[in-house]
Amino acid sequence: MIERKAIFFSKDKLTHLRNEDKILVIFDLEFNRVVGVETIAVKKIDMPMEELLLYLRRIYINVVYVSTMDEETKNKFIYYGIEVKTASMLENDKLLNTLYLSTPFF
Repeated sequence: MIERKAIFFSKDKLTHLRNEDKILVIFDLEFNRVVGVETIAVKKIDMPMEELLLYLRRIYINVVYVSTMDEETKNKFIYYGIEVKTASMLENDKLLNTLYLSTPFF
Protein backbone atom coordinates (compact mmCIF):
# COMPACT_ATOMS: atom_id res chain seq x y z
CA MET A 1 0.00 0.00 0.00
CA ILE A 2 1.27 3.47 -0.88
CA GLU A 3 1.60 6.05 1.88
CA ARG A 4 1.58 9.76 0.96
CA LYS A 5 3.60 12.21 3.03
CA ALA A 6 3.55 15.98 2.49
CA ILE A 7 6.32 18.34 3.54
CA PHE A 8 5.82 22.11 3.72
CA PHE A 9 9.03 23.96 2.69
CA SER A 10 9.92 27.61 2.43
CA LYS A 11 13.41 28.69 1.35
CA ASP A 12 14.77 25.13 1.73
CA LYS A 13 13.54 24.87 5.31
CA LEU A 14 10.64 23.12 6.95
CA THR A 15 7.91 25.71 7.52
CA HIS A 16 4.51 26.22 9.13
CA LEU A 17 1.15 26.46 7.33
CA ARG A 18 0.42 30.17 7.51
CA ASN A 19 1.71 33.57 6.38
CA GLU A 20 4.12 32.82 3.53
CA ASP A 21 4.43 31.27 0.12
CA LYS A 22 5.74 27.75 0.31
CA ILE A 23 6.34 24.54 -1.58
CA LEU A 24 4.36 21.41 -0.78
CA VAL A 25 6.39 18.33 -1.67
CA ILE A 26 4.43 15.08 -1.68
CA PHE A 27 6.26 11.78 -1.44
CA ASP A 28 4.62 8.47 -2.33
CA LEU A 29 6.22 5.68 -0.32
CA GLU A 30 5.81 1.96 -0.72
CA PHE A 31 7.62 -0.35 1.71
CA ASN A 32 9.65 2.67 2.98
CA ARG A 33 10.91 3.48 -0.53
CA VAL A 34 10.04 6.62 -2.44
CA VAL A 35 8.13 5.65 -5.59
CA GLY A 36 6.88 9.10 -6.58
CA VAL A 37 7.35 12.80 -5.88
CA GLU A 38 5.06 15.72 -6.63
CA THR A 39 5.76 19.40 -6.00
CA ILE A 40 3.04 22.05 -5.61
CA ALA A 41 3.64 25.78 -5.17
CA VAL A 42 1.32 27.05 -2.44
CA LYS A 43 0.60 30.75 -2.08
CA LYS A 44 -0.11 32.24 1.31
CA ILE A 45 -2.92 30.16 2.78
CA ASP A 46 -5.90 32.34 3.55
CA MET A 47 -8.49 29.57 3.29
CA PRO A 48 -10.17 28.11 6.34
CA MET A 49 -8.23 25.24 7.88
CA GLU A 50 -11.06 22.82 7.12
CA GLU A 51 -10.66 23.51 3.37
CA LEU A 52 -6.96 22.74 3.57
CA LEU A 53 -7.67 19.56 5.51
CA LEU A 54 -10.28 18.44 2.98
CA TYR A 55 -7.84 19.14 0.15
CA LEU A 56 -5.10 17.10 1.83
CA ARG A 57 -7.52 14.22 2.41
CA ARG A 58 -8.76 14.45 -1.19
CA ILE A 59 -5.19 13.92 -2.43
CA TYR A 60 -4.72 11.08 0.10
CA ILE A 61 -2.11 12.65 2.37
CA ASN A 62 -1.44 10.50 5.47
CA VAL A 63 1.31 12.54 7.16
CA VAL A 64 2.34 16.22 7.06
CA TYR A 65 5.68 17.65 8.11
CA VAL A 66 5.73 21.25 9.37
CA SER A 67 8.09 23.31 11.50
CA THR A 68 5.50 24.05 14.20
CA MET A 69 1.79 23.61 14.82
CA ASP A 70 -0.45 24.58 17.71
CA GLU A 71 -2.34 21.84 19.56
CA GLU A 72 -5.80 22.92 18.33
CA THR A 73 -4.73 22.72 14.68
CA LYS A 74 -2.87 19.46 15.28
CA ASN A 75 -6.02 17.96 16.80
CA LYS A 76 -7.98 18.97 13.67
CA PHE A 77 -5.44 17.21 11.48
CA ILE A 78 -5.67 14.10 13.63
CA TYR A 79 -9.48 14.24 13.46
CA TYR A 80 -9.20 14.19 9.66
CA GLY A 81 -6.86 11.20 9.84
CA ILE A 82 -3.66 13.09 9.03
CA GLU A 83 -0.64 12.55 11.26
CA VAL A 84 1.44 15.64 12.06
CA LYS A 85 5.20 15.65 12.50
CA THR A 86 6.84 18.86 13.68
CA ALA A 87 10.53 19.77 13.64
CA SER A 88 10.92 18.76 17.29
CA MET A 89 9.73 15.21 16.45
CA LEU A 90 11.95 14.54 13.43
CA GLU A 91 15.30 13.50 14.83
CA ASN A 92 14.88 9.86 13.78
CA ASP A 93 12.50 10.24 10.83
CA LYS A 94 13.77 8.17 7.88
CA LEU A 95 12.19 10.26 5.11
CA LEU A 96 13.25 13.67 6.34
CA ASN A 97 16.74 12.53 7.30
CA THR A 98 17.38 11.38 3.71
CA LEU A 99 16.53 14.75 2.13
CA TYR A 100 19.19 17.23 1.18
CA LEU A 101 17.72 20.58 2.22
CA SER A 102 20.54 22.99 1.41
CA THR A 103 21.24 24.60 -1.92
CA PRO A 104 24.18 22.92 -3.64
CA PHE A 105 27.37 24.93 -4.14
CA PHE A 106 28.45 25.73 -7.70
